[in-house]
Amino acid sequence: MGQRAMNDGIPAVRPNQHRQSGSALIVSLVMLLLLSLIGVAGMQSTILQDRMTGNLQDHELAFQAAEAALREAENTLRTNAPDHFPNSNGLYRVGADNRPDWPADIEDTGGGIITYGDNIDRTSTRPVYFIEQIDSIVPPGTDLSSFVEPVYYRITARGHGGSADSVAIITSVFKNR
Repeated sequence: MGQRAMNDGIPAVRPNQHRQSGSALIVSLVMLLLLSLIGVAGMQSTILQDRMTGNLQDHELAFQAAEAALREAENTLRTNAPDHFPNSNGLYRVGADNRPDWPADIEDTGGGIITYGDNIDRTSTRPVYFIEQIDSIVPPGTDLSSFVEPVYYRITARGHGGSADSVAIITSVFKNR
C-alpha cells in the first residue's frame, strides 16, 4: 500500500522522503534578512531625527540667549543711555572701523563688547552685544532752534547654545523715547 514491508527490523522508507529541498529554511532566512534591514533603516532614521531635534534645540537656545542680551541692551538705553559715543566698552558710532565684525569672525571683539549680566542655563558662554549710535540726518532748511534730534541705536547681540558651534546673531534698531 505504498510502503514496503519491514525487512530485518529496518522500517520501510517512502520514495520522496530523502528529496526535501529545504525551501522553507531559505525563505525564512530571506525574510529574517529583510526584517533586519528594515529595522536597521528605521534605527538610522530615528537617530537622524534625534540629531536634528538636538541641533534645533541648540539653535533655539542660542537665539534666546542673543535675544536676552538684546533686551538687556534696550533696557540699558531706556533707563541710562550713555552720554557719548563712541567709547571703548561696546559703544560705537554706526559703521565704526573698530566695531566687532561678527559675520566675518564670530569671535571678534572689536574695540570692546558688553557681556550679558546673568548666566543662562545650558549655554556654553554668556551672550555679548555692542551698541552703535546712528546719527540722523537733519533735512536742509530745518529750524534747529526747535528741532529735537531723535537718537537711534543699532544693537547687535551674539548668543551661543549648549555647544560653542551653535551661534545666533541678531540685530535691532532701537529708538529711545
